[in-house]
Amino acid sequence: MSPLHEHMKKAEHATDAQVLAHLQPVWSGNLSLGLVNVPVKALPLTQDRQIHFRMIHRTCDTPIHYQKVCEEGHEVPDGEISFGYELAGGEHVLLEKEEIRDARPRSSEEIRLDSFISVFEVDAHYFEKTYLLVPEGSEAAYALLRRVMQRSGKAAIGKVTLHSRERVVLVHHYRNAIVATTLRYHDELLDPSDAPMLEGLPEPGDEEIDLAQRIVEKLSAPFDLSAYEDSYRTRLEALIRAKIEGKAIILKEEGREVTAKSLMEALRETALSLER
Repeated sequence: MSPLHEHMKKAEHATDAQVLAHLQPVWSGNLSLGLVNVPVKALPLTQDRQIHFRMIHRTCDTPIHYQKVCEEGHEVPDGEISFGYELAGGEHVLLEKEEIRDARPRSSEEIRLDSFISVFEVDAHYFEKTYLLVPEGSEAAYALLRRVMQRSGKAAIGKVTLHSRERVVLVHHYRNAIVATTLRYHDELLDPSDAPMLEGLPEPGDEEIDLAQRIVEKLSAPFDLSAYEDSYRTRLEALIRAKIEGKAIILKEEGREVTAKSLMEALRETALSLER
């Protein structure tokens, strides 16, 4: 079995527990609740399952690298690179790497739990990335906080410096663990109600609303994300396996014939097909 094939097999059969056991922490410190400190470390709770490619020079079978070149065509070494903030008119305010580094917040070793809220109070559109918090030296304190969060249904709000950026975090109970979800700041989320392209939309008629409501009711079901898979990744994996094994593979186009219909015709036919 080739190293590439063996790598793919291991990735396919690894359990979540095996993956988590080999993750490196991205942060370690304390959850601070008044005078109570809970030492924890943060592990990524999500994994990138996308298939990544490198560009290869087909002639010599070697990876392609990028060079840093200025507009005059000269290759620029790292020591001659500054960072520019562009102003109107194309001018730039130049900052050095050291100046930007010094402006970053110092690495925080504490998440101070400032207040407790219901997790359902937070608009899900503010969620960024979730990290698993595991105990690092005080299992009793961790277990206590986990149980209290589980019983109360409350989540805590705090701040932490992560990856050189100060972030608001929601610390909450999730599947027998304490997790921390980073949140966007309030001014990072646009208000879609102000979108000019939504102004002047036509008002749907009563019959259209009734038909659409019937369709929604027929298609209503419990939420099950496992029912969905990344078909593009699946097709790429099949293609890579076939290449490794020297086999030919034909990826058939998936699709269905679409006939132009009026909105009312489409609603009626959809409702009828769901009621059969």
